[in-house]
Amino acid sequence: MTVRLSDFFAWILSASLMASVLVVLILAAKGLLRDKLKPRWGYLLWLLLILRLVLPWAPESPISMYNIVHLFAEKNHFAAANETIITPAVKPETEGVNPTQLTQSPQDTLAAIQKDPAIKKSATSAAPLQVASIVWLVGAVVFLGMMFRANLRFARKIKGEKAIMDPGIAALFESCKEDMNLRRRITLIRTNRVSSPTLFGLFKPKLLLPGTALQTLSEAQLRYVFLHELSHVRRNDIALNGVMSILLALHWFNPFVWYAYHKMRVDQELACDALALTRVKPEESKEYALTIIKLLELFTKPIHLAGAASILGNKKELKRRLIMITSPVRSSYKWSVGGVIVFLLLGGAALTNASSEEQQKGATTQTANAAIENLTTVWADALKSRDGKPRYDMMSAKAKEKFVEEQVNRSGEEWNYNIGVSSPWVIDYRSKVDGMNAVITYVTQTSEPAYYKTVESVTFAKKKGKLVVDDYETLLEGELIPTEIRFTQSEVERMMNIIIAVNRGELPVSALKGANPIIRREDGIAKLSPSVREQYRKEIGYPLISIEEFTKMSDIVTEVNAGNLPPEALEDAKLLLERRPKIITPETRAKYLAFK
Repeated sequence: MTVRLSDFFAWILSASLMASVLVVLILAAKGLLRDKLKPRWGYLLWLLLILRLVLPWAPESPISMYNIVHLFAEKNHFAAANETIITPAVKPETEGVNPTQLTQSPQDTLAAIQKDPAIKKSATSAAPLQVASIVWLVGAVVFLGMMFRANLRFARKIKGEKAIMDPGIAALFESCKEDMNLRRRITLIRTNRVSSPTLFGLFKPKLLLPGTALQTLSEAQLRYVFLHELSHVRRNDIALNGVMSILLALHWFNPFVWYAYHKMRVDQELACDALALTRVKPEESKEYALTIIKLLELFTKPIHLAGAASILGNKKELKRRLIMITSPVRSSYKWSVGGVIVFLLLGGAALTNASSEEQQKGATTQTANAAIENLTTVWADALKSRDGKPRYDMMSAKAKEKFVEEQVNRSGEEWNYNIGVSSPWVIDYRSKVDGMNAVITYVTQTSEPAYYKTVESVTFAKKKGKLVVDDYETLLEGELIPTEIRFTQSEVERMMNIIIAVNRGELPVSALKGANPIIRREDGIAKLSPSVREQYRKEIGYPLISIEEFTKMSDIVTEVNAGNLPPEALEDAKLLLERRPKIITPETRAKYLAFK
């Protein structure tokens, strides 16, 4: 069950991310077009967002905006299209690659490589995703529960309310229904449970009118209210609001979806105004606007329910609504070429997935990167074991010639595959891959013990669909790594003379920079007089270590010395190493200095 929930949550995250990009695109399009985009189309653009959130599958398209993701994922070395899989040139049993990787599709190969422990360490525990999916589920259930509970409670409250039987109001309402070409049964109800005219109900819609509205509004003003609310029925806004509310519950963690819902409701009111205005005379548009203003003066905020729609909407958007309503050239509700073009362009870009060609290129790139990392490991392990055969097997013809020439110069015509030397021997290495090149840093050790650093550069190339080593070079060989920090007698005397002179006032405190190696050692600060010590801390700086920091750094050092953490972890404990240089073993220091 947990796995299925995690998979579903992963799909929710993916859909939410793509929807966020679409929200930005819709807002950008609306911002650029401004008044040129008719209210109807401004509202219909949000339908694309709903489709993006609910579609479990989308067709592939070369114009999909998600192709960009794959383009950014590719590195320059693999920008050209690869029609064949880049296959490691070594034998599977030598390099640890599953033989099935050599024949699978790029997507399958990538998946196999990512799972193969010989290529990549096992993925971190899925516990965080499982926990996140449970948290998401709880939030979604709570949101949905609150939404359905609020709608059911409100439906029960108005169930006992009586329908409006006034013949004049009923006749006016039926006339408005005819103007809107509606045949559905819609009940007019008088109730004080709403503070403004409100349409409620999906299957059996009810138009709820507070008593104040019936007493205050004129017949003409009631007609405008009826036309607006019937526009919601004509456009099926209640159903759309319900769907969007459910999606909002599923994506409760995404602020982009919340903001989009708010903007959609604003555009919904504009679209209903535009539709209602097509059923009145042009000279009545001012009266329609005044009716909305009067409603705002009379009534408070409308109810916020998934199954409700009101004429008031958002007060902050009132100015925009009034400008649209009273515009001399009133926005038409008919189809427009501009709206269709924007709708199709956004739909084509956001409701389609990346083309398989782009996906294949991205997968091929990742496959190649994983293969290079794998071959780099095989190359380095060969020097560690002093067996050059795995290296030879992965070389191009040019590299093999170079290898054979080196072996002949070393061992004569009866050469073998032995590489490296018996002392110093390789005890550890780190590799850094950059495109088609890799740099490998080795730490070697002699029996004394003494430690040395060697650096190799390896260049890869694709030959006949296979990934091979095309060239290699030793950049640095046998550089001694100082594992003990020792000072000569003259160095110690020089630094102590500086400290004595500063304590006597014969030299300025800034001169203590030349004695830092001693001062920063454990208890070295105590060699300074109290007044000089305070000046030293202010002018030069002597970072203090809190108990918490000391404990944390000590634990890191202990774990590194035990081999439970890599030497690179000592970067987070270098302040303690400066105070106590002998706290780590010589081998650990050698690796730390080599891999920094």
